[in-house]
This record gives sequence, structure tokens and C-alpha cells, in this order.
Amino acid sequence: MPSREGSRFTRNSAFGTVAGLGGAFGSVAANVIVAHALGVERTGVVGFALWVATVAAAVADFGVQASLARYLPELTAGGRADDAEMLAGLLLRWLLVSGLAAMALFSAFAWWDDGSLLWLLVGLTCVTQTLAGFTYGLLRGMQRFDAVALLTAISVVCQLAGVAVGAVGFGTDGALAVYVAGSLVPVALAFRDAVPGGCDDAGLRAKVRRYALYYWAAALTSAFVWSRAELLFLQHWTGNAAVGYFTVGITFANIAAQGSLLLTSGLLPYFAENMGKRALPEMQAAYAAATRMLAFLVLPVCFGIAALLPVALPLIYGADFAPAVPAAAVMVLAAGVPAIASASNSILMATDRSDFIFVTGIGAAMLAVAAGLTVIPAYGVMGAAWARAAIQISAAAFGSWFVCARLGFRLPAAALARLIAAAAVCGLSAWAGLELASGAGGLVIGIAAGIIGYGVAVRVLRALDPADVARLGTLCRGFPAGLRIVAERSLALLAPAMAVRSGCDAD
Repeated sequence: MPSREGSRFTRNSAFGTVAGLGGAFGSVAANVIVAHALGVERTGVVGFALWVATVAAAVADFGVQASLARYLPELTAGGRADDAEMLAGLLLRWLLVSGLAAMALFSAFAWWDDGSLLWLLVGLTCVTQTLAGFTYGLLRGMQRFDAVALLTAISVVCQLAGVAVGAVGFGTDGALAVYVAGSLVPVALAFRDAVPGGCDDAGLRAKVRRYALYYWAAALTSAFVWSRAELLFLQHWTGNAAVGYFTVGITFANIAAQGSLLLTSGLLPYFAENMGKRALPEMQAAYAAATRMLAFLVLPVCFGIAALLPVALPLIYGADFAPAVPAAAVMVLAAGVPAIASASNSILMATDRSDFIFVTGIGAAMLAVAAGLTVIPAYGVMGAAWARAAIQISAAAFGSWFVCARLGFRLPAAALARLIAAAAVCGLSAWAGLELASGAGGLVIGIAAGIIGYGVAVRVLRALDPADVARLGTLCRGFPAGLRIVAERSLALLAPAMAVRSGCDAD
């Protein structure tokens, strides 16, 4: 990458990380509060309702959020800023129509279900998620990742400020109402940033329409694979308690995969911008670097959390949720593969191969339905966890193969193998640390042992590429002075062959 563009990409990635971690913290904290306030079964009700709202939001989105992140950078880089603004206004009108239709359908269902407030709240959650997604897609397309991070922080504060009151005072309905409130600020900004009028370029409209519809269809099929479709089958075959256990497991899996947001939030706009400039070598270099750095960050977290779950999960959620540990461990370990492969997904979207994402999603969704009708009834929560892991890993591996074999990109296989080995050492060290003490004390020792074990393994195996050390050093520039020095010295210990320079740019 050229120096200026590389610095912007790294800066966007850093803010994307802040936004991702902030959103993850808000989701986990809200989930923990709901679990303690409502118990296993009613936590399952909330988890199922949120899954329905998420799937409905994917239906109402029509691929708009992805289209904003895909085409706004390309249009802007090509000197067509006015077209980018008018396109955003056109896409917002699509969402308003689909959002109103979704709310009408949920209102009708609530009336049919004897005026159930639950379904009205699910409808509102769907609509607010859809419109909030427009704002986040617009900001990412404009490469305003600092605004994404700030907006995420505001939304998390709004959500957590009311979740305890809502769940404790009003049960499941109150908990769902809080999720609606958490999206109100980005919803308001969607209308503030909208540009009236439409896109006059018929060719651009047709291109965006094709991309959006393919991506939309892919998102619908992926809802059965990457969302929580297992909840539908678990509720039918085993009841709300199983839904509650599975929801907790997915929460930990999502925590483990949050490191992928370090780069993937900034990858699609960067790739799209370089597509507009026909800068294929820059895209290939960024893909390899992003894959290595994702593996460096995600894999130790997955192995470490899986090792610590026997103590961490009951300590956080309560002893009633202890039966969720085995399933959660499976999902946490499996979460690393699709997280690393998210770089491949960004390449597919940037090269307008949303049709491939759609075809892959169809196949994976069929497997998910088959598992829901066979494996889940027979094996319950564990069957759902193993099926989810196998399907997601297969879909991620197939996508990465296509990017490398058909699009000409190269997977850094040797570096990935070394990082997997180092992450396994991290997990074993964390597990051994748990044996030295009980309760929270053992958890602290386990975390420290896992960090030390991973650091030693990375150095001994030379698992971290020196160029990636410099990229990580660039990210450290935004840290407070004391933390920055600690981070840079730690990186230097991991790869001593190359000094970590504050503010260096290896891109």
C-alpha cells in the first residue's frame, strides 16, 4: 500500500476494532444482565426473539448496507462524490419501504396472537436494526470509522443504561424494548445524512441493484448458517432451556471472533477503492497481511477462552448455565476459522462476486436445515454446536479456496500453521493454569498462563511475520503513552528480528 493509504487503512482498522469491541462488550454485558435477571428459560425467549428480529432485519435490508460499503469508496475514489451521495439517498428509500412492510407484518402477527406486545417489539427491533445498519454502512462507505466507533459507544451506553431496569422491572418485554432503544441514535442519523433525490446513472443503478439483490439473497441463506437458526430447531425439539444454553455458547463464540473486526471493518472499503483504481497487487498484499493478522489475534483468543470456559461461564452467568460449557467450547474453537476467512469474504464482495456468496449460502443453509431435522433432535444442544461448527468451517474454507484458486490470491498457509500451533500452546497453558487454583483465582492464573504461553510459542516458532509487527506497531500509536510503550516492547519480544517503531508504516 502507498504510505498515505496504508496509514488510513490502519487507522480505519483501529477505529473498527474499537467499534467492534464496544459492540461486543455491550452485547455480552446485556446478555449477562438478562441471564441473571430472567433465568435460563426466559433468557431463551429473549434470545429467540432477537434471532427472529435479526433474520427479519436481514430480509428488510435488501443488501443496502453492504452496497454502501462496496460502492461509495469506489465512486468517491473515481471522482464521483455526487453520484455517491445520490446513491445513498436512493438506498435509504429502499429501506424505508421494506422497513414499513416488515413492521406491518409483525403488527398483523401480534394482532393474530391476541395482541402480543412481544411481536410488536420484535418488529420495532427489526426496523431499528435495519435503519441503524444504513447509518453504519454509510459511515463505512465514507471511511468515517472514527464516527462508527463513537456512534457504537453511544449506542452501547444507551442500551446498558436501561437493560437492568427493563429486564428486572418488565421481564422479557422490557429486555427487548432496551434493544430497540440502543439503536435510536443511529436511526436518527440515517435521516440526517440522507440526500434527497435519486441516482441518475442508469448503469450504476443496475449494477448496484444486481449486487444488492445477490448479496441480499446470500444474507438470507447465511442467516441459517452464521446467525442463530439452531434456536428455531432447539426450541421446537427441546424447549427454551436448551435455547438459553445455546445462546450463552454463541455469546462466547462471538467474543472469541471479535478480533476479526480489527481488519475486516476496513477491508471492504479499502478493496473497493483499489478496485476502482485497478490496483490488484495492493489488494493481494493486503489480503495476505489481513489473513495473517486475523489469525494472530483470533486464534489464541479462541483456544484460550475454550480452555477457560469450565470456570468462566458459570462464574459469569451463574451455576444454572454450567451445562452449556461443552457446547460453548465447541462453538468457540470453531469460531476462529470463519473469523480468519472474513478477509476472503471482503475480497468476494469487492470483486462483485456476491453471486458466489449466494450459492455458498444456499448450500450451507440446506445443510443447516438438514442438521436441524436430524442431528439436533437426536443430540440436542451438543448436536447443534457440532453441526454449526462443521457447516461454518466448511463454508469458510470453500470461500477461501475460491478466492485463491479462481481469483488469483494467495493464502499464507505456512504462517497460519505456525499460528495454529502457537494458539494450541496458549490453550494448553490456560487450562494448566486453572488447575493451580479454584474460582476466580484460577481464572486469573489461567489467563496469565495463556498469554505467556502464547508469547513464548510465537517467538520460538517465529509465527509472527516481521512486516506484521510493524503494522501492529502502527496500531499502537492510538494508545495512551504508557500502554503504547508496553505494547511495542511486547511486540519486539514476539519478533525480535525487527524492532517495532512507533508510528511506522509497513503497508
